[in-house]
Amino acid sequence: MSRAPSPATTPGTKAYSALGVVAALGLAVLVNVGAARTYKRWDLTSAQLYTLSEPTKTTLRGLSEPVEVYVLLSQSDPLLTSVRHMLVAYSSETARLVIRYVDPDRSPAEFIALKEKYGIVAGRTEDGRVVADATILVVKGERRWFLTSSDLVDASEENEGRARPRLEQGLTTAIRNVLGGERDTVCFAKGHGELGADEPGARGLSELKFRLVKNNSDTKIVDLGAQDPPKEPWKGCSLVYVAGPQTPWTEAEARALGAHLDGGGSVMMLVNPIIDAGNKRVVASGLEPVAAKGGIELRHDLVLEKDKARRPPQGVGETFLGQAKAHAITQGLTDEKNPNVRLLFVLAQSLGKLPDSAVQPSELVTSSDQSFAVLDFLREEPPAEKRNQDRGGPLAVAMAAELPKPAGSKAPHGPRLVVVGSSTLTQGQNWQEAGLRAGAYFVESAIAWLTARPQIVDIPQKPAVVAGMRLDEKSQAEVRSYVTLYVPTAVGLLGLAVFLRRRSTEKRADARDRRRGS
Repeated sequence: MSRAPSPATTPGTKAYSALGVVAALGLAVLVNVGAARTYKRWDLTSAQLYTLSEPTKTTLRGLSEPVEVYVLLSQSDPLLTSVRHMLVAYSSETARLVIRYVDPDRSPAEFIALKEKYGIVAGRTEDGRVVADATILVVKGERRWFLTSSDLVDASEENEGRARPRLEQGLTTAIRNVLGGERDTVCFAKGHGELGADEPGARGLSELKFRLVKNNSDTKIVDLGAQDPPKEPWKGCSLVYVAGPQTPWTEAEARALGAHLDGGGSVMMLVNPIIDAGNKRVVASGLEPVAAKGGIELRHDLVLEKDKARRPPQGVGETFLGQAKAHAITQGLTDEKNPNVRLLFVLAQSLGKLPDSAVQPSELVTSSDQSFAVLDFLREEPPAEKRNQDRGGPLAVAMAAELPKPAGSKAPHGPRLVVVGSSTLTQGQNWQEAGLRAGAYFVESAIAWLTARPQIVDIPQKPAVVAGMRLDEKSQAEVRSYVTLYVPTAVGLLGLAVFLRRRSTEKRADARDRRRGS
């Protein structure tokens, strides 16, 4: 007798089951297509080692032609994994990055071809591994840039067993350097006590000069105080940089700088107050005619800040925090994400707008409305409170102006001028100390605006991470003691305790068995 088919196996049920399988497959395909089109990575490292900064993203998204990146690291190199992760992050921002991995040990023929083509110096270690002076090669057309291991990792703290990753700084700088274009020449003025372009440390300009060179700009020091000063000091200069003169410029020197500005060049002047110690007054710097071309007045005073939120408790207010105003230069300092970012000024003079000038400058940074500026001191120290003759705040301490184009100029913009009433912002400490980074950003952004180039690549340093363990003789002796004495002794004592425990348990069990037997 035949049995009726179960309801679970009817043709309709089979059709629905097949339809469900097809729908599941279709959903899986859609999910994979959506995932492929929407790329997302999560950086779970504690130091955010593979999270790209805005300068890097801007550089990558602005690539108009392919850039080749050759990674010349062997599979056993500890750097390779970090480089791979970083380049994956780079590739997520652009499709114009062509990445090739060349293992010198496994692909010697390809490595030799690259070595001969690009002049890579290489040798072998005692264990036979190939070591090249370049670990990464970035190429675009005829332009190339080499990166060594020291460009990718800062090992200055190796004595403490720590290393500071510099992968992003190295890679982005290399890409920017092969993008081509005309090289700018930044000329640093010397001869009146200006900050030294080759001077390292907290006060010098070597940090700024280093970043300019790394970002495909040439630098030049023009010594106006030399025995035989150049007749055309600013010839070939895209930007003239005057940082903190201590003695006044002569009329002829100022006239030459003004001619550079009239001819289409750009100028950045950080003119701190030059104080006449005898008369307790701020004297003219000689650069007033140059500033006047941009409609800017150097007021020969000293700004004192009285807002407690903007000054330290020490002093009379000569050290204060300036507030950035909206401008292309200060864009990163006035956005909604950083509403309280301020710039440190020490000994600043105020700036004003010349009423009769055809050029209208823009204020970049100001003091608070509680500040004031003194023209003379009259006492051993500047006054603690505002007097009738003193200027009231808010006071501009940094201004920018764009002049009309010279006749026949094909430049995209007219000559540009930035004047700052203090030299503090350009000192090396702004790049060395995290709390002063706003000053470094301001200077870099100002140079980018003056030269109409992309902003200088200045990627914040990643925190140092533990890279290994260093053992001195004392530490080695302690390790030997632990391995040969402490650990075996502890294991022996633990074994003895277990043995005695078992023996005691067995004796009690035997005693119970004897009592039961009796």
